[in-house]
Amino acid sequence: MRHTIVRSALFLILAAGLLPAQVSNDRIVRSSQEPQNWLTHHGNYNSQRYSALSQVTPENVKNLEVQWIFQARSLEKFEATPLVVDGVMYTVQAPNDVVALDAATGRIFWTYSHTPDQASRPCCGRVNRGVAILGDTLFMATIDARLLAIDAKNGRPLWNVSIAKPESGYAMTLAPLVIKDKVIVGTAGGEFGIRGFIAAYDVKTGKEAWRFYTIPGPGEPGHETWPANTNAWEHGGASVWVTGSYDPDLNLT
Repeated sequence: MRHTIVRSALFLILAAGLLPAQVSNDRIVRSSQEPQNWLTHHGNYNSQRYSALSQVTPENVKNLEVQWIFQARSLEKFEATPLVVDGVMYTVQAPNDVVALDAATGRIFWTYSHTPDQASRPCCGRVNRGVAILGDTLFMATIDARLLAIDAKNGRPLWNVSIAKPESGYAMTLAPLVIKDKVIVGTAGGEFGIRGFIAAYDVKTGKEAWRFYTIPGPGEPGHETWPANTNAWEHGGASVWVTGSYDPDLNLT
C-alpha cells in the first residue's frame, strides 16, 4: 500500500509538470550512496564514472531489451552524459537544447531551446556534453559562450549570462561542474587563439565569482616562458573543453 501511494503521488507530481529535483550539495558529495541516480556529469566528484548498480551482471546482460527510445531532434554530434534525478532524466540535444524525460518511459516532460549566436564557431562540431544540477536548477554551457540557469521543474529560463565573446573564437562545449554555491565552466576555442580560462559563477544570480586564466599574464608564474615583447600569451589557447573533478576534503578542483 505504501509503495502504491508513493508511486501515485509521484505520478501526480510529474503529471502536473512539477518535477522533483531537490539536489543539495550534500547529495552530490554523497552521490555514491544513491547509485540509482546520476547527479553529476561524471557520476560523482572524483570522476570515476563508475556505477555501483549490480542488477545487470555478465551472466544476465544478454537478456537486456530495449524499453524505450528517445529520438533527438538534432543531427549534430551527440556526446552528452544524461543526469538522472529521482526518476527524471535530463539530457541535451546539440547544440543547446535541454530535455527532461521520464526515465522509466521516455516521455518528454519539457524541452528548453537556446539559439546560439551566429558568431559561434566551435572547431570540432556543435557539441554539448550535458548539464549540471543544484537544488531545482539546471545549468548549461552554450557554444556561443554563455551560461544558462533553467528551472528543472518546468524548463523555464532563470538567468543567462555571457562568459566570453563568440566572435573572438570562444565557445563552451563542456558540462558545467557545480561546487557548493558556484557553477564552474571553462572555455573552448584554442584553435582560434583564445586565452583559455576557468571561471566560477553564483548559482543564484550568474554573477562571476572568480576567473583563473590557463595562460599566465605579466607578473604571474610562468609568464616568463612566453616570448618577450610580444602578445603571444594573449592567444596561447589552453582551452578547457571537458568537465573537471573536485576533492571535497581539500576543496580543490
